[in-house]
Amino acid sequence: MQRRGFRAIAPWLSVALISSVLSACTGSQSASDGKGSTDNAPTASNKPFKYSTMVSTFAEVPDMKNQFWTRFQKENNLEMDVQWIPDPEFQTKLNLAIASGQLPDVVSAQNPNDVNTMNAVDKGVFWDLGPFLGDLSKYPNLKKNIPEAAWKYSKYKGTYYFIPRARAQINTGYLIRKDLLDEVGLPVPQTTDDLYNALKQIKAKDTSGKLIGTLFFENMASAFGSFNPQYNAEGGLYRNVLTDGYTKMVEWYHKLYQEGLMTPEFSAVKGAEPDNFFAAGKTVFHTKNFWHQYRMEQENKKLKPTAKVEIVPFIKGPGGAAAYLEPGYTGGLFIPKSVPEDKVKKLLDVFNLAAGDENSKALFYGYEGTHHKVENGKYIMSDIGLKEIQSFTPDPFSIKRNEWDKVDSPLAPIEVDLANREKVKVLYNTLTVDPFKIISSPTWTAEWPKYSDEFEKKRTEAIMGKISMDDYKKFIDGLRNNAALKKAFLEQAQSYKEYFGK
Repeated sequence: MQRRGFRAIAPWLSVALISSVLSACTGSQSASDGKGSTDNAPTASNKPFKYSTMVSTFAEVPDMKNQFWTRFQKENNLEMDVQWIPDPEFQTKLNLAIASGQLPDVVSAQNPNDVNTMNAVDKGVFWDLGPFLGDLSKYPNLKKNIPEAAWKYSKYKGTYYFIPRARAQINTGYLIRKDLLDEVGLPVPQTTDDLYNALKQIKAKDTSGKLIGTLFFENMASAFGSFNPQYNAEGGLYRNVLTDGYTKMVEWYHKLYQEGLMTPEFSAVKGAEPDNFFAAGKTVFHTKNFWHQYRMEQENKKLKPTAKVEIVPFIKGPGGAAAYLEPGYTGGLFIPKSVPEDKVKKLLDVFNLAAGDENSKALFYGYEGTHHKVENGKYIMSDIGLKEIQSFTPDPFSIKRNEWDKVDSPLAPIEVDLANREKVKVLYNTLTVDPFKIISSPTWTAEWPKYSDEFEKKRTEAIMGKISMDDYKKFIDGLRNNAALKKAFLEQAQSYKEYFGK
């Protein structure tokens, strides 16, 4: 997991740390003056506000007595009891806590739409935060620094059961070996047809016979229409993998495979291996967070000094654009109903203060002089910063996220970052969110694992030509007519209407 300490951002807006952050953690700020109110001060003596929370971690459990957390809690007048749980174990631990009723004051869930978590919401285990939040005028930092899309897509049944943890909307796209395109006299591909022709010509010129065009990347499906809602006769909405658009993507990859533009082992290349293939100069086309452009270019230059890696923001296809905007959040902060109402209000004040500009910067980079220094617009982490500031450090809160979080490279000069921002900013006007990252269906969540392995097997066989596309389509039709999945389709149609109004 990428350490936040390695990331770089543009200079933040110069906003002074408000006095209430330094002296009191609980004062709600008004939208008009931004100053903290003393109405909700925890005690007359201003003792630290104590609360407990559980948060997932992707590395070693941080020391809450280290320099960062000691200073952060002191400046915000907090006394946090944090249960850091390794991410693979988090949902299981949360499910057990829900079942036993032994929940902390705050649950920072990595997957707020998990079926067990949402079942708990339906049973009244967590507070409906909508009445507390209102129009967010009492929480100006949450309103200003959490993307509007995050508030829109994190709603459930028209209200808020968690505070969305903000995330930049521009994230993943494509990378291509520009030097290999130059050698065959082709521009950066704009369409799926362009990409096919480019890979074919580059492969034909390869005398080593070791170059692979591309691996299988599922996010190409939206170029063929997998985001476009497709309904059955009962009004049920097919999941993206069962749409005609997705099947057209499978057909396209079958063509690439038949042309020798994919390795026969493509289905077994998983985890970090696709990155390793591209970094080692084995593949021409890759999908990754945009900030990896500079790193991947440097890796390829070790093998070929003239190597160039270029960003491809998206690829157009017959059914849309291959790529998507993030919904503006990842994870969310739940407050159990066991927490008294007055404490709920104080916790929301804490979240609002943490989402302020200065606190957000601290949670992302630590404190200047101790955890980082700034040179030419880049945040350079100290040894202490690299140790104490991790990718999950902000996760007990929802912080202001730099919109170029997944574009700027920690390794690149600032001019590379600025150039890459210009290349990808068009995505705001080109892409949409993936609706299937938003809509939910308890039945789909429960039933699809029974069929997913067989689905992936058939998909691979169709791409490789081990079964015909007609046989693959018959398999898909069988899933579309599965009684249990039909129920899921109806749930998905209702969920889609809730979020997208159609």
